[in-house]
Amino acid sequence: MLSMIGNQKRSKNKGINDVDLAKILGTNKNTLAGYRQGKGPPQGKVIERLVAHYHFNPLWLFKGQGEPFPGARAKYPEVCGPDEFVVIPARPDFPAEDYVFIRLVNGKISAGEGLVPDDSEETLCAFRKDWVKRKGGKPTSMSLIKVDGDSMEPTLFSGDMVLVDHSRKTITPSGGIYAIEMGDEIMIKRVQHLIHENKLRILSDNKNYEPIEADPNQVRINGKVIWYGRDLER
Repeated sequence: MLSMIGNQKRSKNKGINDVDLAKILGTNKNTLAGYRQGKGPPQGKVIERLVAHYHFNPLWLFKGQGEPFPGARAKYPEVCGPDEFVVIPARPDFPAEDYVFIRLVNGKISAGEGLVPDDSEETLCAFRKDWVKRKGGKPTSMSLIKVDGDSMEPTLFSGDMVLVDHSRKTITPSGGIYAIEMGDEIMIKRVQHLIHENKLRILSDNKNYEPIEADPNQVRINGKVIWYGRDLER
């Protein structure tokens, strides 16, 4: 991948050395040399800058689909994926550097009786950097996961995708919707801290489910839900 960048630039008679390329990618020449030698995959910031500066196709970077960049198939057919996949155009109609990627994990979070979590990564979804910053979190401390069950209806429906900020592990005075763990099970519930009684009240928005109270030591706060998305067709 990095050798293709060098060839791509030289073909335009501009040339680029490892020091300059490292500056563009926000790393150093030794780390760059390690990437060239296959000593590990590029880090998230390097990937973001590849996408922003060279218009690399994220589908190719993460899944090997399509071309790494427009026109690559003619020069590097051996690394290109099938033709039918859509690639990012030479000049994307959005500023890629303004976005960050947050992982969508394979498991589901129960709005019901609880599920065993699966933290393996399914895909990455793009969010605006300024929105994430305004929320006070970092992409590396967030994950997306799908809801399963009906206990949080009508707020959240089964199949909805929620964004959990795992850095928020304290129940605020006004409460909120949190991902919580009890035993080996993880679930999504509305949680309030009963300070004078030193208990947590765990509530379902679906009135068919009774609220429960628990000792804070029995509940692990996995993070706070700060956003959700929903498919109109399921």
